[in-house]
Amino acid sequence: MNQTEETKLLEQLEQWNSKDEYSQCIRAIEAIPEQERSYLLTVKLSRAYSNLAVLGNHGVHGTDGEVDGDLIRHAIDLLESVRPQGENDPYWNSRMGYSCLMAYRSAATAYEYAKCWLALTPDDPAAQKLVRDCEEYLEEEKALELDLKEREEIIRKETPDDVKGVSVNEQ
Repeated sequence: MNQTEETKLLEQLEQWNSKDEYSQCIRAIEAIPEQERSYLLTVKLSRAYSNLAVLGNHGVHGTDGEVDGDLIRHAIDLLESVRPQGENDPYWNSRMGYSCLMAYRSAATAYEYAKCWLALTPDDPAAQKLVRDCEEYLEEEKALELDLKEREEIIRKETPDDVKGVSVNEQ
């Protein structure tokens, strides 16, 4: 694929993406043999899979919270396939951050990519937002973990010794 053809395809991909036609993007990029795909086309393919997994074509899943785990993991695999070119690319880090957040439902991995993205583009409001969102999610996870530990401790204190497996004669 020459530069002119790729430029035209990238423009078309942006149009489809803005219309939530992610399957169209996937079909167009996958029609190109993998060994002929550029780094950018691979990242765009990952974006299409990620968006399809989270939003669905035409926003079908936009509000239901459903995420297709197989599709989102495939999006991450695609990004991993171009990691050497992408590690210092803000766009690659943004896609990896969003995909990891959706795939693992844990902000820890996403946070690392979000921080890298922000370090590469400190003035990018989207990068700033993802970092803040991840920090909030991590705080929520920590609070839930502490709450669970507190509940376990209360249960231990309130549970009679004979239920815990300690006989009264052993005391």
